[in-house]
Amino acid sequence: MVLLFTLAVAGDSIDESDIDQRMLDEEYPQDLDTLEEFIQSYYLLLDSDQELSKYSFINSQHNRIENDSLAMQSFYNKLVELRSGLRDRVSIFQFGDSHIQSGYFAGTARSALQEYFGNAGRGLTFPLRLAGTNQPDDYRVSSSASWSRASAFGLAGYTVRTSSGGSFSLRTNEFFGIANSFDRVGILTNSVDYSWSAGDRNARTQTIAGCENLMRHDLELSRLHSQVELSLQKGQATDALELYGLMLERSEPGLLYNSTGINGASFRSYAANPQFFRQLSATQPDLILISLGTNDAQGNYRAENFRRELRSMLTLLRAELPETPILFSLAPDSNKRRRTNQDISKVNQEIIDWARQNNAAWWNLQEVMGGVGSIRQWKSNALAANDLLHFAPKGYMLQGYLFYQALLKGYQSHTQSPR
Repeated sequence: MVLLFTLAVAGDSIDESDIDQRMLDEEYPQDLDTLEEFIQSYYLLLDSDQELSKYSFINSQHNRIENDSLAMQSFYNKLVELRSGLRDRVSIFQFGDSHIQSGYFAGTARSALQEYFGNAGRGLTFPLRLAGTNQPDDYRVSSSASWSRASAFGLAGYTVRTSSGGSFSLRTNEFFGIANSFDRVGILTNSVDYSWSAGDRNARTQTIAGCENLMRHDLELSRLHSQVELSLQKGQATDALELYGLMLERSEPGLLYNSTGINGASFRSYAANPQFFRQLSATQPDLILISLGTNDAQGNYRAENFRRELRSMLTLLRAELPETPILFSLAPDSNKRRRTNQDISKVNQEIIDWARQNNAAWWNLQEVMGGVGSIRQWKSNALAANDLLHFAPKGYMLQGYLFYQALLKGYQSHTQSPR
């Protein structure tokens, strides 16, 4: 198995004894060969452990999903069903800050997971360069229309708008070592008065139920493509068209890993944009992965302020998706004012406390990295940037692979558990 990160430069916990075991038995698909799943995942983990051993500063014992036995049981069950052919699609939606916007973490995790669970497509894609910001390396977008960046952000973290028609070219590549081709394109906008087409195929437009002013324009292609030329036609609309994202999918069973990141984002900034959570609910994710906390620990950190912002954002999320499992990817180690940022551990502990009280899971990236102050070791191994806050592409890809390994460990443990 090729390790993808070598390719390139954020009350009491629930007591399991309180859960009616018969309910768990009924929810779990009894006819699946979980022993075979355990064996296959074991060899994958053995492979990755051997490769990761070269990074002696990584704390492999901490590389696991915490509190997942109940918090993520429904998600693991769906993965088992996917592998067994009883389900066509399982989706993850990750949102976070600049650590995620670059695409290296998500791209690596997506590719590794899809190698095992099936490739349902790249998922959420956005023309970030049209919004004047950095964009992942596994796709390119150009357009003859005049686009400008909107202030409020939608599903992809950013929103661009136009008042004209024109061409829209989208091209994917295999930067992360897995096919990014697609035969379905879902275009998310605010208007039905603009039409989309590709050659002689016109998009079918539908309004997303329960989400005001959100339209999805679906294009079905005859075969898999890595490039598509879209035509945007303006109708009688007087208002500008807002583009929230494009969903690139494949008409075959597999895992869909959507991700979005916003430079400088925090729990507070997401809480200030409820439209994001309304649009997120329309994607119906099977797991929500939250990767925030770094920017919350910058500046003059105040625990009571952060606690309020954390709860405010999660209240919005839970109002839209009350039952979807939540997994936190805790903030990585970093510096602040040229010293180890001790507030990272405080932010992470607040997130853990909320997760324990609300039956959510977490992955402690700071501990996996090697603990407090480990950002320096990452920098000495060319994995972190000079600011000791961000990471080199290879560092983000390593994080993505470590996350994949932790998730696979949780899945393996779930398949091993007696039913």
